[in-house]
Amino acid sequence: MTSIFHSDAVNANGQELKQHGTGLFPCGCYNASPEVQVPWHWHEEYECSYVFHGAVTYHTPQGEFRLGEGDGIFLNSGTLHTVEVAPAGSLKKSDLVFHGRLIYGSRDSVLYQKYVQPLSAPDAFQTLILRRTVSWHAEILSRIKKAVRLCQNEPEGYEFTVRSLLSEIFFDLYCYRNAPAAETSAATASENARIKQMLRYLQENYTRRVTVAELAAHANICERECLRCFQKVLHLSPIQYLIRYRIARSCILLRESDLSVLEISNLCGFESPSYFTKTFRQITGGTPTQYRRAQLIP
Repeated sequence: MTSIFHSDAVNANGQELKQHGTGLFPCGCYNASPEVQVPWHWHEEYECSYVFHGAVTYHTPQGEFRLGEGDGIFLNSGTLHTVEVAPAGSLKKSDLVFHGRLIYGSRDSVLYQKYVQPLSAPDAFQTLILRRTVSWHAEILSRIKKAVRLCQNEPEGYEFTVRSLLSEIFFDLYCYRNAPAAETSAATASENARIKQMLRYLQENYTRRVTVAELAAHANICERECLRCFQKVLHLSPIQYLIRYRIARSCILLRESDLSVLEISNLCGFESPSYFTKTFRQITGGTPTQYRRAQLIP
């Protein structure tokens, strides 16, 4: 499977650093395309997606969700997630990633306090799968699709209409906030916070050897609980996550620097260039050199 991602940059807490849209209009629209394996990440912004063609699988702490043509997803602020498509698949998917202030303006406003804040509470849903066969889901999907088209074409005044469509989506979510969704339990919320803490540690120390014992000690838990938490939330072991994170960082250096494969291998924490190449091939299907050359093809 191959992951897709809007941005290469995440901070030490696993939070995506990319600015979505602009400060004047904080909404970014992205056409997803296959990429190499990327780390789990989260962002303060909300995210909603629409699948125009093909299929895609989302992974969140609430589970694994496969979306087909005409389906979509709404990710609440701060939700950990990653996305996969089949390597040979033909995916056409668009994502809208937007800050809540586009909807409510100020947290002192009635829009935030009455409608948005309840959706941001710790016990609120984290992931809502939107199926084209569910009537109220279909209405939200239609609005996402319209907003995507407007962001892509940018007609005069499109910002007003996009803001209106996103506001309508939020009102739908408010009205149906008690409807079945991929709900998060208190235990999952706690594990979610713990995972973010451990991801921060791994991302701060990915250039060196990190043991499970060391990671568990950082989170003040035992090794067994550390392994259980990773497996339950991310479906990976800590070391598997660390390796994938190293590969993701190496891809950035392969694309954006003139460093040699040996230098990148050392900078990304691999014990030898041969192990780096072997691991890179296992995860991406090609060698670091092949990946770098592919980035040069217009």
